[in-house]
Amino acid sequence: MEATDIPTISIDEYSFEVRSVNWKGHYKRLRLEPGSRYLNVPLSACVTKGDRVCLSDSMVEVVCNHGNVKILPLYTAVEKLRLGDLEIDVVIKEITQHDEYSAYQSLADFHYRGQTLFGRTARLILRSFYPLFPAVLGYVEITTPLYMNKARSAVFNAPFRQNGISWSEWDMEAKRKYINVFARVARCVVYPEFRGLGLGQMLLRHAAEFARDRWQVGGIKPLFLEISADMLKFVPFAAKAGMVHIGDTEGNLARVYKDMNYLLTNLERVKGGEIVQDTMGIVDKQLSRMNQTLKLVQSEGISLDELLEKLRHLTEESALKDFALFHEIVSLPKPTYMQALTPQAESFLSERVAAVSPQRQKSSLQLGIDKLESGFRLRELAITFKSHVRRTKKSHAIQQAFNISPNNIRNRVLNQFTLDIEPGQIVLIVGPSGSGKTTLLRFLASRGELASDIVEILGEAEFPENYRSGVFQTIKSRKPLIEFMTRDGYSVQEALQLMGIVGLSDAYVYLKRFDELSNGQQYRAMLAQLIAQRANVWLIDEFCANLDPVTANVVADKLQRMARRLGVTLVAAAPHCQYFLHSLQPDRVVNLTSSWDYSIVSGSDFMKSVRSPRVADMQPQYLRIKSEFIDDIRKGKKRTTIRIGRQQIKLGLLLFQNGNDYQIVNVKSVRYCHVKSLTDEDAVADGFANSDELIEKLHEIYPGIRKNQFVTVITFDTMVIESE
Repeated sequence: MEATDIPTISIDEYSFEVRSVNWKGHYKRLRLEPGSRYLNVPLSACVTKGDRVCLSDSMVEVVCNHGNVKILPLYTAVEKLRLGDLEIDVVIKEITQHDEYSAYQSLADFHYRGQTLFGRTARLILRSFYPLFPAVLGYVEITTPLYMNKARSAVFNAPFRQNGISWSEWDMEAKRKYINVFARVARCVVYPEFRGLGLGQMLLRHAAEFARDRWQVGGIKPLFLEISADMLKFVPFAAKAGMVHIGDTEGNLARVYKDMNYLLTNLERVKGGEIVQDTMGIVDKQLSRMNQTLKLVQSEGISLDELLEKLRHLTEESALKDFALFHEIVSLPKPTYMQALTPQAESFLSERVAAVSPQRQKSSLQLGIDKLESGFRLRELAITFKSHVRRTKKSHAIQQAFNISPNNIRNRVLNQFTLDIEPGQIVLIVGPSGSGKTTLLRFLASRGELASDIVEILGEAEFPENYRSGVFQTIKSRKPLIEFMTRDGYSVQEALQLMGIVGLSDAYVYLKRFDELSNGQQYRAMLAQLIAQRANVWLIDEFCANLDPVTANVVADKLQRMARRLGVTLVAAAPHCQYFLHSLQPDRVVNLTSSWDYSIVSGSDFMKSVRSPRVADMQPQYLRIKSEFIDDIRKGKKRTTIRIGRQQIKLGLLLFQNGNDYQIVNVKSVRYCHVKSLTDEDAVADGFANSDELIEKLHEIYPGIRKNQFVTVITFDTMVIESE
């Protein structure tokens, strides 16, 4: 029997014991007894040696104490990422392809520098089909809970009973017996250019669905899903996903000096195992922190006493500021969020959180920006630049040839220009190079004070008293981003919250200089700088000029959301706007066709006239199918689908869709042939007895189909575990 074959059998009759589990890169292979059957399953399948599994004609499950958990069919869900007029379908799924596993590893290595999780781990990936971006835009990893969690202990220290699981208090005995009623989100990572779009929330929602139906440890299904992370202080994606704050972990800030001082003072006894084994019962984490402390002494060129003195006076603020120095030694209190996975667990959690009333750390960041008291007006504005050319033989030749005077060169950039901009409006200025866009922004940035001996300004300009403009511009500092963002009195926590708001939520980004960031990250950093300046008018030139279509949509969407949230007035100029227009959603559009001609239209009318170009190959492959055929695919009866005409289907992932029901398959081959050339083998693969029965069905589905007409024969693997 092939590894991917699932026989048509009943659950009661076909129950097997897992005798061995072999990891094969991006999947694992089970050996089942009796019968020495083999089955390929994803790495995320919660099954191990000694488990019992049930095979039916459409499902594989692991037997648990109180209900089974699914292995197959694979977890698959489709979500839509909307950015203005741009709509991208993404698939939340388990890893089933070698390229997905490689893309996941690359993203994980980028964020965690080779650090790996131990123990049972399940991964869901956010699969992209846009060729200019990685195949994996994000992932979430579910693993076993940490044994100790101060917040969890406080909330769950009360009588609980559900499905044969019960404790009167959450003591050591209860922890040993029932710790696995909790599943833990260990990591939730989103590709940097897509931060701030709700993808973290999306991944957490699906992690809860996966844990509810597919996670188990030792035959215990989870009743709760938890996450603890420093980043939740600055980016509240867990709360937005519907999880409840239950308190903070303890961390080791208060005792790190005492612990390290004791260990290092008694280093020889620690190395000999005396203290670890007999006196303190120190866990591996303590030893790891001690070794990191010793490495720091050597790498930083400081004495042990100097480092211990730093640890003695360490605060959360200084630990964050010196993140690179202390992050492997100091563990700060982390917010813990929890989600119940059953209605009864939900009732218990709600009651206990209300009873304990965990304190939440309040944000000290104040984003209040004074909205403009009134709009600003430009009336019959004319701006002319004057220049004087030094007389030379060559300039004299130009003067003679073109009959111009080098003493009186005048260039009118704007002429008879009138514009009213109201508080909180988003205004987009478009037009070709040389039409006056940059000059207009410079005029607004200077509050109309461009006048000098080389500039002539006519007309009127009225600005409200509290007009404060900020220019969207590059950050020239050579300092790490966190140093730059704290230069104007912001604390480290406030700077991190500010950067989290604009979608910069990666520790390594905080330590980079501005010129080390990607273009998309630079835009976000410049937006954070604007917010920090508390300007109530934002001015942006050459907006999104150097960004790809998708990143331009991401940046424009984030910018307009922040502008409307803070009530600021935004004026952006761009030579072309079709890629980001519908994400920016301007209230008004100024079309500067030349220095002497312009028009002003409403944003809604302008957006109707400009369609966002569709980016090819951005979506996954879909084929619509009747529900009865989806069932046949899941039962393994249907391994081929035949469609009229020459369908452009690629090898790899394909989604069969029936409403909101999806079945993911792996296309192995695509061929074109005439209807009359279909064989009995094709018929059997498509779930029919012979070719006559198959062709009869094709006539039913496609009335009028002819014998000489081309059809596309698509053969696929129903389990989508790509073997190497």
